[in-house]
Amino acid sequence: MHKTTEAMIAAAAYPEMTIRHHDNGLTKVVAYSFGYLHEDGVPAGLAGDSPEFVVDVRGLFRDPHHDPAFRQLTGRDDAVRARVLDQPGAIEFIGRQTAAVASLIPAVDRAVQPKLLRIAFGCAGGRHRSVVLAEAVAQLLNGLGIGTEVIHLHIRRPVVNR
Repeated sequence: MHKTTEAMIAAAAYPEMTIRHHDNGLTKVVAYSFGYLHEDGVPAGLAGDSPEFVVDVRGLFRDPHHDPAFRQLTGRDDAVRARVLDQPGAIEFIGRQTAAVASLIPAVDRAVQPKLLRIAFGCAGGRHRSVVLAEAVAQLLNGLGIGTEVIHLHIRRPVVNR
């Protein structure tokens, strides 16, 4: 892992469920995490519209939920964050998602109001992988000077029985 990326991702531990980074006065990116297994899983109709990107990570990275030691933890815990980020391809995936979103910022900045771009990361329960990835992408975007907010839709829900 690159030291800069590692440091930015490590800094993604925040105390609230809604995390606001600086606002550059232009386009703001809202990164959501959610769980597909909840009845209100797929975040359609967020703020009146569907997210521009919905990323299903269920088949991309191993689920920490399968390890009983991680089941009650969330993606805000260091151990879970490390478990997700240490998987092959995770850092590259985060970098590519960040680049894809950042590449759209100039077009959205020229658009009419609201200057908002939404990306939603979904995993099974919305407590582990999606949380880590939403925070990591938001942190990298913030490092590029892009205003960001992170909203965890299902992090406080009970663990989904599977």
